Amino acid sequence: MMKRAATILALLLLCGGARLFAQAPPEEGVKVRELPPAGPHWIFVMAPFSGTLEVTSVVAIDGDSRKVLGQLTGGLVSAFAVAPDHKQIYMADTYYSRGARGDRTDVLTVYDARKLAPAAEAAIPAKRQLSIPDSSSMGVTPDGRFVLIANMTPATSVSVVDTQSRKLAGEIAIPGCAEILVSGPRQFASLCGDGSVMTTQFDDNAKMTSQKRTARPFFDVEKDPVFGVPARIGKEACFVSYHGMAYPVDLAASPARPGQPWSLLSDADRKQGWLPGGWQPIWGYGRGGLLYVLMHRGGEWSHKDPGSEVWVFNVREHKRVDRIALPVAANSILVSQDGAPVLFTLTSQPAMMQEFSAIGGRYLGAIKDLAGVPFEIFGL
Repeated sequence: MMKRAATILALLLLCGGARLFAQAPPEEGVKVRELPPAGPHWIFVMAPFSGTLEVTSVVAIDGDSRKVLGQLTGGLVSAFAVAPDHKQIYMADTYYSRGARGDRTDVLTVYDARKLAPAAEAAIPAKRQLSIPDSSSMGVTPDGRFVLIANMTPATSVSVVDTQSRKLAGEIAIPGCAEILVSGPRQFASLCGDGSVMTTQFDDNAKMTSQKRTARPFFDVEKDPVFGVPARIGKEACFVSYHGMAYPVDLAASPARPGQPWSLLSDADRKQGWLPGGWQPIWGYGRGGLLYVLMHRGGEWSHKDPGSEVWVFNVREHKRVDRIALPVAANSILVSQDGAPVLFTLTSQPAMMQEFSAIGGRYLGAIKDLAGVPFEIFGL
């Protein structure tokens, strides 16, 4: 009797289930959330080692709400840049057919900035510079026409990708130099091993038309090395040395034109052991002519140590105008370029971001428990 009842129940369920499946409405397609136009306080936090060397995570954050907007995932230590019109995001990615080994493939991935979704790829030479990325690893021309990608084999060159055809347009050698500091419509500067700067100009066919170096080094590479990526303040780039010297360079000129160096430190600062340091320790605010420097108390070769304060300097008057104490020491900083600038600081361990008003240093809040080990901040 029990077996018969179970059999009848099973048949009823089967028949009823069949009717339910037949009457169910068709499934709708997957919907992708579309973000609003980018705001001036949007930032992108890069974690090159998100649990594995082969994956680079980039988290998009709205600095006003301090909420995560979404995430992009790239390959091995991907380079990153945003188009001038903020409609597209670029990542230069490297992949191996066996994960960490095998055949190498390099691509420039084009993302739709409103959807944070891949829109296209362009094949690039398998010689991209594989190192902790920063803003000098890749650049975009002011008109958005070309993306420039740094190569190192160890010979150094720049791959030029046409964003209209989405194809490799050419390659420009920059012997003895590295980095891409876009300084004009078809011009970029590179820092060279002897302490000089090379200025490269090219045409719409991605062919080099001029290449000039400063007549002499603007800093001593042995006695006072500089952080590779300068603060950009108007047309001027301000390089900062490990020992606290500021070296202004007009990158718009060809060749670049070094200015008069000046010190960030007073005698009292030196006695207390204050020095610049971090992964991304300097940033500029063009509207105010201000230089922001992440500072710590350390000794020789402590230039990667996190900073407990951010010092603010007026680059025209060569003087410090503010000191911003950080509740949590940071490795990287960035300042937005709008009329109400925000200072963002990034800490790798613990993985968090802090925000301050860039003028006055008022603490605004923080985002804690960021994924991975964040190293760099990119802005708009």
